Amino acid sequence: MESKQLRDTNLEDLFRQWPETAVIFQRHQMACPGCVVAPFYTVAEAVRIYNLDEAAFLLELQQQINSKM
Repeated sequence: MESKQLRDTNLEDLFRQWPETAVIFQRHQMACPGCVVAPFYTVAEAVRIYNLDEAAFLLELQQQINSKM
């Protein structure tokens, strides 16, 4: 998946398709996995809310996803 697609992915869809990515969110102390509003946010929005480096976060997610392929 390309970074643009990944950043625009809905969190609920991300966790459904790649549940192993939840560890990345937990590592950054993000409450997104299991959050009731996750269906309404994209990865980019969550990164912005938590004031994280988007490029670095997307790289971590991509590496996690690729490791399971």
